[in-house]
Amino acid sequence: MRRALILPTLVLVFAALFLRSYTVPPAPDRRGGTVVSLNWPNRPLFGSPRGACLDLAEGQPVIACLIASVAQARQDGIPLLQLGFCATCYGLSQRLATLGRDEAATRARLAEIGRFGW
Repeated sequence: MRRALILPTLVLVFAALFLRSYTVPPAPDRRGGTVVSLNWPNRPLFGSPRGACLDLAEGQPVIACLIASVAQARQDGIPLLQLGFCATCYGLSQRLATLGRDEAATRARLAEIGRFGW
């Protein structure tokens, strides 16, 4: 019986490596939401458009990076599930995006990103 469960378990674990999500907060010009998709594992599980834009050089426009990050996630992935805005997912993605980065620089960049409603 245990041997019969090994193969399905391995298949699920392998598939989970490609499961990604991103959360976009609501703003006057867009509906927010959380999208779960199959995508290459090139960003954290709760990937964030903000996470891709935290390491920009000073002076680079952050809004262009945010839009490009979401567009790339939509283009590269196969959507499995679209949910309404999830504040918990949004907070989790923000915490994951800041792991291992300079606290002060990250807070300053997140404040800049927050001015655009992200």
